[in-house]
Amino acid sequence: MKKFKKSDINSKIFNKGNKILFFEADGICPCIPAKNDLEDIEKSFQGEIEFYEYTAKKVKEINKDEIITHFEALPLPTTLFIKDGKIIDRLVGDNSKSTYRNYANKLLDEK
Repeated sequence: MKKFKKSDINSKIFNKGNKILFFEADGICPCIPAKNDLEDIEKSFQGEIEFYEYTAKKVKEINKDEIITHFEALPLPTTLFIKDGKIIDRLVGDNSKSTYRNYANKLLDEK
């Protein structure tokens, strides 16, 4: 997964195509298996969906994190499914690998 940076908020990288944006925080246990599952399915969607991750570093100040608040990505982990700049779906918490795969397929099917 590519690292999502603060400067990416106003860039045009999310305006076109299929993207999955995963939000996590250091030290939050459910984030680890969720990230591992997304990394596994990323290979299946190579060339069709771009995968990004954002890691909040200051867990105690998570409500003040500019990127987290911009995307309303609480609680963590949160996964956004984005098509041509529009958030199509949102998953919160650790989900099964098949759930992530189903949502990724749904993203591809979205018109």
